[in-house]
Amino acid sequence: MATEDDRITDDVQTLGRFRLLRPLWRSPASSWWVAQDPSLREVHLQMRHRAPWPGLNTAVWRKAAEPVMALRHPNLVTLLDASVEQGQPVAIVEPVQGLNLAQWIAEHESMAPRQAVLTVIGVLDGLAHAHAAGVVHGRIEPSSLVLDVVGRPRLTEFALLSGPVDVPSLPTAGGLYVAPEVLQGAAPDVRSDLHAVGLVLYELLTGRAAVQDGHPQRAAARMLQEELDLSPGFAAATEHGEAQLRALVARCLALDPAHRFASAIELRDALQQWLTPSLLEGSADSRATQTLNNLMRRAANQPDMPVQTEVVRRVRRLAAAEKVNLDEISRAVLDDMALTQKLLRMTNAAYFSSVGGGTITTVSRAVALMGFMAVRDLAGSLPTLEDMRDRTHAAALREEYLRSRNAGRFAARLCPTQAEEEESFITAVLQNLGRTLVQFYLPEQAAQVRQLSHSQGGSEAAAALSVLGMSFEELGVSVARTWGLPDGLVVAMRRPADDAPLRPPERRGDWFRLLAGLGNELTEMQLRPDRRERAARNHALVERYAKALGVTGNQIWQAADAAPPATLETEDVKAATASAQPPAAPAGADLLARTVYQLRAALALPYDLNALLLSAGDAVFNALQCRHVVIVLREPDSDHFATRHAWGADAAALRQHFRFSLRDERDLFSALCSKGADTLIRDATVPTFESRLPHWYRRHVAASTFMLLPLMNGGQAVGLLYADKPTPDGFKVQERELSLLRALRDELQRAIAPTLPAPA
Repeated sequence: MATEDDRITDDVQTLGRFRLLRPLWRSPASSWWVAQDPSLREVHLQMRHRAPWPGLNTAVWRKAAEPVMALRHPNLVTLLDASVEQGQPVAIVEPVQGLNLAQWIAEHESMAPRQAVLTVIGVLDGLAHAHAAGVVHGRIEPSSLVLDVVGRPRLTEFALLSGPVDVPSLPTAGGLYVAPEVLQGAAPDVRSDLHAVGLVLYELLTGRAAVQDGHPQRAAARMLQEELDLSPGFAAATEHGEAQLRALVARCLALDPAHRFASAIELRDALQQWLTPSLLEGSADSRATQTLNNLMRRAANQPDMPVQTEVVRRVRRLAAAEKVNLDEISRAVLDDMALTQKLLRMTNAAYFSSVGGGTITTVSRAVALMGFMAVRDLAGSLPTLEDMRDRTHAAALREEYLRSRNAGRFAARLCPTQAEEEESFITAVLQNLGRTLVQFYLPEQAAQVRQLSHSQGGSEAAAALSVLGMSFEELGVSVARTWGLPDGLVVAMRRPADDAPLRPPERRGDWFRLLAGLGNELTEMQLRPDRRERAARNHALVERYAKALGVTGNQIWQAADAAPPATLETEDVKAATASAQPPAAPAGADLLARTVYQLRAALALPYDLNALLLSAGDAVFNALQCRHVVIVLREPDSDHFATRHAWGADAAALRQHFRFSLRDERDLFSALCSKGADTLIRDATVPTFESRLPHWYRRHVAASTFMLLPLMNGGQAVGLLYADKPTPDGFKVQERELSLLRALRDELQRAIAPTLPAPA
């Protein structure tokens, strides 16, 4: 029998109130489409193949979806709304650029064990958040997971209004993803979700489903009777702790729920304990384990290091130029360590491995793969050093960036071939990854290492080992592995040991390793305060590397002299570290960027809506130097809009009078809100506009120019962000400011959606 989804063809471009643009993928339970809602906003639609029961209506379906709609977590795809369109249950979710995990497995089969475990840890982070809110997923399988462009796994397709399992109708040919007790009629719960996570991990490690049989009854019988287990040697190359990982998977898949892990957090911690020594190549130092686990936890909550504002401006300007130059944009990106590692991390993630990435070792290839506009938007979306409240911490991090950049420039300058200068630069930068990560994520430990190294006569390696239980280098290599960076690049991140003889390079990667090590050694020599010691060490250093590289010491000195300035005390660092002067107030665009970043971070945790609204309004009021800013929200169960917060000299009057109803078609605010379109009225005194402005507005506000950004939910207006200026054409909003305003509005929409009644 044909389902509603089967009747959607290329000739039928609408489903209820949605315009269907293109299909994404099809899972056993649903079909996914890119669509436009009535406000012309692009969304993703999950269309269920079968309704839970005949005659299902929107009210019941949306009520069932409300607990999922309230969830906000980086590892969950946000559910925006739910409705029944033409008799078909539809879930409206945020558009996420990514690849369905089932598609990835079909193309690549298995993942490396470390990467598979890291992927499942991300899933468990999102699942733990859902379980803490009392929400059980109920349908975890590869097709319910999306690998997004930044490498995060994101869980979607929560089961809504699920009834007993109908075994004969299960699509088991591609795999069975139902816990034994659920097959026997029990309701899905936390432990059945963890059983499903175990099935996903099994498939990632082996490239095949644990139970796969075209005959549903046979597949169900196996699931009910067999103790599923990984066979030894499941990985192409035996990993550290293979037996331990097999035991963890077996516990997930235990027939008796009581023998499984009790919570997503417990399973996550067990996998992290396996992952850490795997990353540390068998190190048993408990301090090293604690350090890496601590850093990984902090990185999960704040995955992006801040970038330098001046680099973001250069990237945006170059990308917008009439003649875009790949080399110029790549050089601009390379000037910032955080942006460089972010691009390499993204383009080596699972998503990009399906579109030509996966072995990206240069920024120029990464930029070409992503596209100029995507790189521009990425740079503008990252936090900046100016966003950091602790100015001392920001200054120390900036110094680390400049140190890495100088080492990279030395290495590139010393490279004998121009074609390989970029890889030499990147290798030198990544050899500093560990110390930079510690400086950002573990600043207290970074300070302890510096203090101890000074007291021990400058032995940073010994100080790091004492404080962290591991070297900066080992930590950087471990994290680079979790990012999926190419093996050749990871191997080259290890600098030559001081007490070991240097051998001439035999392979391509050996050149990068030696050149990068030399670049970093020269940079560190420049920082030594004792000039005599520096001269003696420089001479020995240069002779040591010159012999291995097959060049003369003079050639190295000449290349070094042509490289960057010998000191890190640039004007940027001096300005950032000056304690006598308070930090200058950020420019308008920077203030908006900071606020967008803060809102995004807040929405990943339990949040206070009122505080977020105040933060957003303050940012718009100060960034654009407005006369008034007003945030208006729709009142529950009505078409009336009333002021929640107002800014300006007469804010009290605005809070009292700034209200309107969607039913009043003559009211300009009502008309514009109903359309859901962003609007800038350059001159409100024009009779066409003035005649439609309500009396209270002309009396209490009377602004000559104003901007309206409607807040939408499910295609209907639920609020309004209003800003004005006293003179006609008063807003001179640049492209970046406009983009940030819309980003801020989008975060507000996400914040208020769970708190307001869904539109009928």
